Amino acid sequence: MKNLTEQQLLDNYQKLVDIVENTFEGERKENLLKMYKFFEDRIIVAPASGKPNYHYCFAGGYVEHVLHIVDTAKKLMKVYESIGAVIDFTEEELVFCALHHDLGKVGDLEHEYYLVQEDDWRRKKLNEWFTQNPEMQFMGVTDRALWLLQHFDVKVSQLEWLAIKVSDGMYDDANVQYLKTFKPEHSFQSSLPYLIHWADHMATRAEYTEWKYSEKKTTEKVNKSVTNIKQAVGKQVKEKVETQPSASAKDLFDELFGDK
Repeated sequence: MKNLTEQQLLDNYQKLVDIVENTFEGERKENLLKMYKFFEDRIIVAPASGKPNYHYCFAGGYVEHVLHIVDTAKKLMKVYESIGAVIDFTEEELVFCALHHDLGKVGDLEHEYYLVQEDDWRRKKLNEWFTQNPEMQFMGVTDRALWLLQHFDVKVSQLEWLAIKVSDGMYDDANVQYLKTFKPEHSFQSSLPYLIHWADHMATRAEYTEWKYSEKKTTEKVNKSVTNIKQAVGKQVKEKVETQPSASAKDLFDELFGDK
């Protein structure tokens, strides 16, 4: 897990605000800024998930994940266009959906979404570092995202609504009716919902592999340290045996590790 400094947390949040400032105009920008100001303290430190093996499970992980999605979505749009696809949405629509696909993870107006897991067993056995707030009314993450946007009077187009709604793809059973269609007229009339899901999926996967290989390096480092300790202890035992051939194993153990 990452340990972001206070300055890094603040810098990341400012990047988020700058995207809003530079992408949107008029009433929509004003209402978005009001919403971000309302949740500022909470958003700055919110994690993106409750388990390290999911993605960005650390203080400030939510903002880093959102910034990652915005960057990935913009790059994907260029790749999509380069292979001959028609771009039938605007960059503003793309950025808006990327920014807010996980907005429900900041919680509701009164409760934060994630709480630090206090149960030692769940932390150790399930690798669960954060848990969902039980005092909060249950809603899907994308449903709460859309509810929060309407609460702050942020206009959402039909296309943006759909793209945010299905951003989790088939990982959310509620999306089956949108994504698993057998009639052409029921398919999305724009590629935006697909690109937002692809961007989320790719960024999340990248964040998982970032954690995986970081953990692997940490494990290798720990294993190397343990091996060095074992070798050092073994060397001490060997030296004691050579200098004191008549000493018993218990005597050697007491001398090396006893309280004396």
